[in-house]
Amino acid sequence: MRGTRRHALASGSVWVVVLATVAWGALELSGEGAPVGHGAQIVAAAPVIDTTAPQDVAVAGGPNAEGWYHEPADYIFTAQDSESGIASCDGGAVEPVESAVPTTIYGTCTNGAGLPGPYEGFAYRYDGTRPTLDPVVTRSVVTRFGVVVARARAHDVLSGVARQSCNGNRGLSTRRLGLHTVSCVAQDRAGNIATATVSYVVVDPPRSRG
Repeated sequence: MRGTRRHALASGSVWVVVLATVAWGALELSGEGAPVGHGAQIVAAAPVIDTTAPQDVAVAGGPNAEGWYHEPADYIFTAQDSESGIASCDGGAVEPVESAVPTTIYGTCTNGAGLPGPYEGFAYRYDGTRPTLDPVVTRSVVTRFGVVVARARAHDVLSGVARQSCNGNRGLSTRRLGLHTVSCVAQDRAGNIATATVSYVVVDPPRSRG
């Protein structure tokens, strides 16, 4: 009897161990309650390799359409990279030294993988001086309803005059008697603007002697 009882207890213990082992295995398979790293596999993502250099290298803050600067400015190169992005770009400041001889600047951008893009360059000249104006009017004293014309007579020794006008290129009025002042303006190719004024007087025509 005692042997049978001991055998039964031993058998029951074995079954408890077996059931516990099966249950623990099921938890590992289902992923519920299993600690990280015990029976679970973690798959690391493969690193993305960028072998393409940046594209569309250009400059921001460059000179005007005429190739001139008229005041100190900063410039920076820009580019596009859809894989690892842009990490850095060359840039700098314009040297404000007046000269008609072009200065050429080269630069590029580097992406997140360390690859530089193609080098691009731009040339510029610097003119920080405004044009000079010496406006005049034909017939500074004009009779009422007469004709008077104003000219700006602008001059620029470095970049040259791009445009000039007096009274917005509109005709001058001589309907009102007295002193009239006209505004003239000039802009050089670098973008410098200068203004000046000139005056004329409108008088009554002389009376004819009877």
